[in-house]
Amino acid sequence: MKPNKAGAVAVVGLALWGVPSYGQPLALDFSANTGATLQFNGASDSFQFTTATNGYQWHITTETGGSSAVGLNGSFLNGPFSYGPITSTGSGLTLVQQATVTSPLANLVISDGTGNLTGTVSFIDIATFATSGGGMNANLTVNLTGVTYSGSNPDLELLKAEQPGTVDLSFQFSPGKTLTQLSTGTGPYTTSYSGSLSVVPEPSTLALAGLGGLVLLHLRRRK
Repeated sequence: MKPNKAGAVAVVGLALWGVPSYGQPLALDFSANTGATLQFNGASDSFQFTTATNGYQWHITTETGGSSAVGLNGSFLNGPFSYGPITSTGSGLTLVQQATVTSPLANLVISDGTGNLTGTVSFIDIATFATSGGGMNANLTVNLTGVTYSGSNPDLELLKAEQPGTVDLSFQFSPGKTLTQLSTGTGPYTTSYSGSLSVVPEPSTLALAGLGGLVLLHLRRRK
């Protein structure tokens, strides 16, 4: 029995040795910079992000899985972003209005102070919920790809290593507005916003680590 046990441990050791040093989830929460807004352009059925005086649209406020990116500034460039026909479900307090964001893709930029992380974001869809607020990519569909970064910020390095990821955000108007109202007239209708950018370890990495744990547990029980 000893040779089998040693062989199994060796296989597990080699497998786990190949697991990247990354592997933890990372979530970067962000909010609009002072003076920056989310702007809806009325009947043109489009929205865009305006820029604050510091040259960026938003900043990272809190993190899960790290701390080195807190305070960094970022933007979603390449707007305005168009959306298609609006569909409605429910009524009154349960009214949901939704539209698919059609084009273009957004260029994500996060500055580390000396260089930039870049990537590509599809906002997937935009929706309002009665008149209480709205959001983009509420289903957390993977929509962040093509991340590049050559700097040394640990959390931005992790974001690059664990891509693809998800970007979602929420917004509110006071008084509240439906997507139909935001798509009427000349606008602009502006508001603040907040959101989250997140990545998780690849399933293959998680499965490999889990397999190693199960094999070691099995050997311990046999012993």
